This record gives sequence, structure tokens and C-alpha cells, in this order.
Amino acid sequence: MRLVYYGTPEHAVRPLRRLAETGRAPLLVVTRPDRPRGRGLTLRPSPVRALATSLRLPVMTPARASEVEAVERVRALAPDLLVVVAYGQILSPALLAVPRLGALNVHFSLLPRHRGAAPVSAALLAGDAETGVSTMWMTEGLDEGPVFLRRATAIGPEEDAGSLGERLTELGAELLVESLQRLERGEALREEQDHAQATYAPKLRTADGRLSLAEPAAALVRRVRAYSPAPGAWLDLERGRLAVLAATADEGHAGAPGIVAGIDRDRGLGIACGAGVLWLARVRPAGRNEMSGAAYANGARLSIGAAVAVRSAGA
Repeated sequence: MRLVYYGTPEHAVRPLRRLAETGRAPLLVVTRPDRPRGRGLTLRPSPVRALATSLRLPVMTPARASEVEAVERVRALAPDLLVVVAYGQILSPALLAVPRLGALNVHFSLLPRHRGAAPVSAALLAGDAETGVSTMWMTEGLDEGPVFLRRATAIGPEEDAGSLGERLTELGAELLVESLQRLERGEALREEQDHAQATYAPKLRTADGRLSLAEPAAALVRRVRAYSPAPGAWLDLERGRLAVLAATADEGHAGAPGIVAGIDRDRGLGIACGAGVLWLARVRPAGRNEMSGAAYANGARLSIGAAVAVRSAGA
């Protein structure tokens, strides 16, 4: 089968590698242009481009996949199928019409739940018990096309977006190969989505990682997990921004929000919230290294019953 692969971030690396390992290396890999990264803002290739280069696969990096020149280059290859994994752009109708079979997207949720840019984090924020991966026929709408296959997996109680995303990436690579095997046998499955059941997962913003102690502790823990490792969850303290890397919650009322409810060597720093206690297990103060919540409490000279000084939202 003649394939063209579209992908950009780390989540799109394993599916591409699996295609190559199973003898389905694409004719062309399309990824986003190199971008400045690091302190020196050096131009660096996307993770997908780096892998494609190591595999000696042809690469194209248009600013927009639907540019006339980019579409014509793909058309000249006469592909049977476009494979899209976290590419970051909606493909135009003209591009979707090029391949003989269409375009198949690997999406990291159980569609129609969590359409959009950040489905892994959205599942954690919502407190879902399970999530999964779908292969979907692409249409003009955002993740609205018929589903080819789905594969579900339970969400572990301590998984964050990083660890869960790693598992889903591996699951996605397996599901992609299975989908292609079925297509090669002539099984072009198409299950229409129930659009009334759709939910959306917008791109994460750094500002949305701010933790408000007026919220229940359980909701804050979900936010910490959903925003880890990036863009990160944080408390805006008078002492400076405190990144919260890992946290747990105790239910039940424990005092006014912001009061230190406990300091424990294993659990960390416990802070009363709108409901329950948020235990900061691992934190990183601004300009400093990661440390335990207990070590932070000791360094900040916090004691049980003291108030943690939090900046107001408008400050």
C-alpha cells in the first residue's frame, strides 16, 4: 500500500517507526517546519522529521499542508492512503481527495469523546475511568469522520498526561498497523460517530494550569495530572510561582483554603482547599530544582495551621 505520513510531535514517532518495521514505510513524510528551541533558540527538527531522516525517508516541511505545491507533490506520488498522527493542521478537501482510499487519522481518545488538540489531558481532567485510541476516516470537520477501529484502556490512578500518552502512543501504533492490515484485506470499516455525544479538548494553555485553592482537592489533582509534564500546573504564591509536579488528595473539609493541614515526609505538604486537602508530593519553586513537598515546606518555614500566601487572580 502506497502511504504518505503526516505527523509532528513525539506522539507521532512510534506509529511511523512501526510502519517502517512492518514493511510499510511511507513514500513521503510530511511534518511541520523546523522551529527554534532551547535557550539558544536553535532551529531543530520535529521529532517526526528526526526519525524520518534517520530512516532515510523523504521529508516535506510545508508551512501549510494544503499549499498548492505541497498538494501537487503528494498527488504526483499517487498514494493509496494518507496516514495522519498529531500533525497539527486540518487537511483541506483538495488534499483529502488525492489518495485512492482517503485519509486515516490516529486519534488518542475513544471518539466521539474528546475531539480536538489535547484528548489525553481532557480525559484526565474529566476524571474518565478509561480512554483509548481510535483510527478515523478524515473529513473536513474536526475529528468528525467515521471511525475505523477503537481500542480502550483503563486509566491508572497515578498516571499523568506524560505516562498515559506514552501508553496511548504505543497502543496507537498497534491499532494503526491492525487498521492497515484490515484495509489490505479489503475491510474498509466505517462507523459513523454519534455527534450528539461529542466532547471537545482544546489546546492547553499555560494560564489554565493555575491552581485555585478554592476548588476541591480532587479536581486540582486531576489538573496536575492533566498538565504534567507540559505545560505544567502551578500555584501563584507571594514567594513566586510554585510548579506542582505530583499531588494527591484527601476528601473532606479541613479548614479554610490555603491553610497548611499537614507536613509529611512521604505525602509532602498538605494544603486545605475548597473541599479536602491537596497534598503536594513533588514541586519545583521558580529558579530552583525539583524537591519534595515536605522539603519545600521546611525551606519556606511553613507549619501546620499557617496560611500559604497565594496571590489573588488579578494580581
